[in-house]
Amino acid sequence: MSTDARVRHMSMIGMFLLGLSPAALKAGGDGGVIPPTQYASLPSGDQLKDPEITGSLPSAKTLSGFASLVSEGTITLRASAPTNCTPGNLRDVVASVAEKFGPVSVESTHRTRGRNWRAGGARHSLHLSCRAIDFRVRARARGIMAYLRAHPQVGGLKIYRNGIIHIDNGERRSW
Repeated sequence: MSTDARVRHMSMIGMFLLGLSPAALKAGGDGGVIPPTQYASLPSGDQLKDPEITGSLPSAKTLSGFASLVSEGTITLRASAPTNCTPGNLRDVVASVAEKFGPVSVESTHRTRGRNWRAGGARHSLHLSCRAIDFRVRARARGIMAYLRAHPQVGGLKIYRNGIIHIDNGERRSW
C-alpha cells in the first residue's frame, strides 16, 4: 500500500471514529464508496432449529447418536480420552447408556504404554489398541451393569470402586 493510500485510509478511520457513517466516507481518488458495515445477529432460540435461517450448520439432530449426545453435553469427554479411534459399536453402547441412564463422562479410551502402566492397567489392556472405554454415570450401578451385560457388543465389563465402568470389545469376561 502506498503512503498516500495509507494516509487516506487512516483519515477515513479517524472520520469514522468521529461519528461519520461509513457510507458517507469516500475512498478518495477512485471515487469509490466504502460500503456500510454489516453486523450479523444470532437468530432467536426458536429460529435456531429452522434450516432456512441457519443454513447448513450441523445440528444435534443431524449428527449420529454418540456425536449428537456429545454436542448436547449429555456425554462429556476428557481431553485425554479421544473417541475417534474407538469402535463404533462401543460408542453406540455408551450413547445408549446416556440415553437410558442420563449424563455420561468418558474418562479413558486410548492409552500409551506409560500411561496405562501409571493407571494400573493390565499389560495387554485393550486401552492400548483403543478398544476399551472407561466412563462414569450418575445412576445406580446395578441397573447399568445389568443393562451392559445384555449388550453382545460388550466383551469385558467391570466396575471399579471409584464408580468408573470399563467396557471393551474383547472376549466376554468380568474380573
